[in-house]
Amino acid sequence: YFNIGIAVDTEDGLIVPVIKNADKLGIFDIAREIQELSSKARDRSIGLDKLQDGTFTITNYGAAGLSFGTPIIRYPESAILGIGIIQTKPVVENDEIVIRDMLPISLSYDHRIIDGGDAGRFLARLREYLSDPMLLLLS
Repeated sequence: YFNIGIAVDTEDGLIVPVIKNADKLGIFDIAREIQELSSKARDRSIGLDKLQDGTFTITNYGAAGLSFGTPIIRYPESAILGIGIIQTKPVVENDEIVIRDMLPISLSYDHRIIDGGDAGRFLARLREYLSDPMLLLLS
């Protein structure tokens, strides 16, 4: 099962609501859940059942203007994905320098649970989705 925690910055500190069975939801359903859970976390109306049973968390330290960070895995989860701030940078593509928006991401994972090869393939697939978001709608 895929119960994805979404770190939400609130006046009371960080709260991590959980999208249960995210693997069975479409991209628009997930977006709706993120909006609802974030809103409830911020207005303190979220139930305890929505804060339990996470297996993986996503945190956005880019919202604080940071590019990189090392997110810490929340017990008993297996991994956490950190997302930095989007920055426009020069990059080399096909031997030419072009300007692109770059999104730094980092993955911390428990190597006792997740194989490093699987983690690398996950990040490569995530890069594909972020480079071409239409793939999310087609898969």
